[in-house]
Amino acid sequence: MNVLTALMNPEINKKLKEEKDIQIIGNDILYQEGILEVLEKEEKIDLIIISELLQGEKTFKEIINKIKQKNKEIEIIAILKEKNEETENYLISKGIFNIYYNNEITIEELKNIINKKNNIKKENEINEEIKNLKKIILENNIKNKKINYKKIKKKIKIIKNKILKKYKIKSKKEEFNKIISVSGSNGIGKSTFCAIIAKLIKNKKILIIDFDIFNQCINTFFNKKKTENKKEENIYKLIIKENKNIDLLCATDLLFNKKFQIEKNKIKNILNDLKNSYELIIIDTTSICFFNYTKEILENSNKIIFLVEPNLTEMKKSRNLLDIYLNNWKIKKEKFNIVFNKTNINSTSKKILALLFEDFNILGEIKLNTKYDQIINTNLKIIDRKIEKEYLKIIEKL
Repeated sequence: MNVLTALMNPEINKKLKEEKDIQIIGNDILYQEGILEVLEKEEKIDLIIISELLQGEKTFKEIINKIKQKNKEIEIIAILKEKNEETENYLISKGIFNIYYNNEITIEELKNIINKKNNIKKENEINEEIKNLKKIILENNIKNKKINYKKIKKKIKIIKNKILKKYKIKSKKEEFNKIISVSGSNGIGKSTFCAIIAKLIKNKKILIIDFDIFNQCINTFFNKKKTENKKEENIYKLIIKENKNIDLLCATDLLFNKKFQIEKNKIKNILNDLKNSYELIIIDTTSICFFNYTKEILENSNKIIFLVEPNLTEMKKSRNLLDIYLNNWKIKKEKFNIVFNKTNINSTSKKILALLFEDFNILGEIKLNTKYDQIINTNLKIIDRKIEKEYLKIIEKL
C-alpha cells in the first residue's frame, strides 16, 4: 500500500517507513499545496494521512475536497486538532471514517490501521484474481465439454491457498483465534456473562480463564474443583475439562512470583502459549483497577466486552473505569464493546444510553431476570429461553 503522510512530523514518517508492508511515498509533507503537487506526479497513492494543522491558505474541508477531486478512490486518515462535529460530519460525507485527534492517536495505532487497510486491499486483489481464474477454468472446461465441478472447486481452493500464503494473509479460520476479555465494575455480572456466552457458542474450542483475583467463581459455575497446585509449571496440567468444547483455567496463582509480585509479561506469555490450542479464549477480569496484570490482560485481548448497568450511579462508575482504561492505561478504544446488563423498566432510556456511549460499539442489552438463580444453581444446565435469545444476539454481533 502506497501511503503519503502530511502531518508536519517527519519522525512519524520515518517510523512508518520501517514497516515492511507499508510503502511511504517521499518525506512528510509540511504544507497543503505539497499534497496536490505530489498527487500530480504520483498516480499510485492509496492512502493519505493528513493533519488539520497542516500549513496553508485553504480550510481543512477545502484541501480534503481538492484531494478527492484529484483522486476520489484515495483513502484518508484525518487527524483533527480538536473535536468538531461539523468537520466530522463533512469528512463522513466524503467517505472518510478514520477520524482521530492529535492527543489520542499513536504511531502503533496508525500502523495497525494502515496494515488493516493493506490486508483489505490485498484481499480485494486476491478475490479479483480468483474470480478471473474461475472464469478461465470454466471456459476451458466448457470448450472441452467436460465440467467436473468438484475438481474445479478443489483446484480453485489450492490456488487460493497459494495466493494467501504468498501475500501472508490469514484465512478466516485463523482469524477466528480471538481473546475476549469481559470487564466492568464490581458486581456487574462478569463471571455469569463469561460462563453463559461460552456455553452458548457452539462448535468452537473455548477456554475460559478466571483472572478475578478476589472473586474466583468460574469453577463454581461449572461445579468443578479448582486446581490447587500453585507450583505447577506446565500450564496445560492446570486446565480443567468441562466438556468437549469448553475448558477452564482458574489461573490467579500463575500470576505471582515468590515475592507475591506480578511478573512482567507473564500474562502475555500465558496467552501466547494458550491461543494456539483454542479458537476462542474468554477472560473473566477483576474490577479492581490498580493491578498491572489487569492492564496487561486488556492490552493482549483482541476485544473487550464492557458491561454497564444502566442507572446513574453505575454508569458513573463505568465511565470512571473506562477513563482509567483509555486515558491512563492507553487501551485502544476500538477494542471496547458495550453491553448494558441488568436492564429493567426503570433503567436509563436507550436514546440516552446511545448518546452517552456513542463513541463505543454497542452490542446490545441483557434484561434483569430472576431465572439467573436457576442458571447458577443448575450449573448452567438450564438456561431460560429469553436469556438465551439475548445472549445469542450479542454472540451474532461479535
